[in-house]
Amino acid sequence: MRILIICYVYPPEIAPAGIMTKELAEDLSAKGHKVTVQTGWPNHPQGKLYPGYRMRLRQMERDGQHNVQRIATTIADKKSPFRRLGVYVSFAFSSFFNGLALGRYDVVVNLSTPIVGSWTAWALARLWRARFVNIIFDLCPEIIRNAGLIGENSLYRIIRAIDTLNCRCSDAISVLGEGMKDQVIARGISPENIKVIPFWIDTQKIQPVSRNNAWRKEQGIASDIFVALFAGTIGYISGTQILVETAQQLIHRKNILILVVGEGVAKNELEKLAQDMSLTNIRFLPFQPAERLEEVQGTADVGLITLLPDSGITSVPSKVLGYMAAGRAIIVSATEKSDTARLIRNIPCGFVCPSQNPQALANRILRMADNESIRHEYGLNARHYVEKHFSRVNVVDQYEQLICNQ
Repeated sequence: MRILIICYVYPPEIAPAGIMTKELAEDLSAKGHKVTVQTGWPNHPQGKLYPGYRMRLRQMERDGQHNVQRIATTIADKKSPFRRLGVYVSFAFSSFFNGLALGRYDVVVNLSTPIVGSWTAWALARLWRARFVNIIFDLCPEIIRNAGLIGENSLYRIIRAIDTLNCRCSDAISVLGEGMKDQVIARGISPENIKVIPFWIDTQKIQPVSRNNAWRKEQGIASDIFVALFAGTIGYISGTQILVETAQQLIHRKNILILVVGEGVAKNELEKLAQDMSLTNIRFLPFQPAERLEEVQGTADVGLITLLPDSGITSVPSKVLGYMAAGRAIIVSATEKSDTARLIRNIPCGFVCPSQNPQALANRILRMADNESIRHEYGLNARHYVEKHFSRVNVVDQYEQLICNQ
């Protein structure tokens, strides 16, 4: 089949949705489908065009067995909801008009392009009489509301109405968990059109390695230091301020380091807060090269997930799979009813503590630091579960069935 995948992020941008778009395109192409990815010019998360790129109206590239069409869009940071919406609207219009130059496709897939981006995929699909598949990684506008960037005002209701209309116009919808599915059903969408398909991870690329690896030594982290790792996008929905507050609670334990590896709109604020509090037990590093990711994950003694009270209901962090693939125990700071908390408890592969409670998170870190046997047990459970349920091969097969209506 001829498949068009539309996603506003794509490598070299280090964003879970973009990486998964690339891997999905690779695997569908390997199965004999003719795949094109339509995306913008790399600028995420800072909202600045990457060095070495010059924006053009559109440009076609070849990435392995599939094509990539890069299109011109507005570039700006997304610290305010209006700037964020402006970026998405510009992508939607550019996506539609540049999509017309691609020719007809059998399936159009909207992969987590927020709000108005779904309209582009739907419009092109209807124009071509093609199947429209809506893959939802983050439920909008709830995820923006939960981050505190917008209230339940007129703009919120308009955006929600648009997104609900896109869901109703979809031939098929996928979400990451049962909690997200319930939220979509509550909008009046038929459950028959909604399928729960999780994130995936390449369990061959990320495997358990020694905590005393080369990357750890390069960063000057001694072998006797217990590392609690937060790796991924440092955004508002993550509620990452709790990491600094937790570090303050743990200042008396000189052998514990909270290591934050990633980028995002909230990173500068966190770094300044840590400096103002004179904390030496929390360290911030940028995203690391993909080829070092296994060592980064391996450096951790425990992985950290933080979410604002309602965020876990409308999104599931992909970083949890990285920790699991690395065979590491996990501590989740989130509401009990979130899909992430349910997952960690059901496996079991870690602890869950209340969202935005730094004392509770610090206590869980201390318990993990002082109990090697439980870390080992949870780490084995995590690796076994991710191999069985979240491997790239198994999950991509489910997406192929959804996309191709098999």
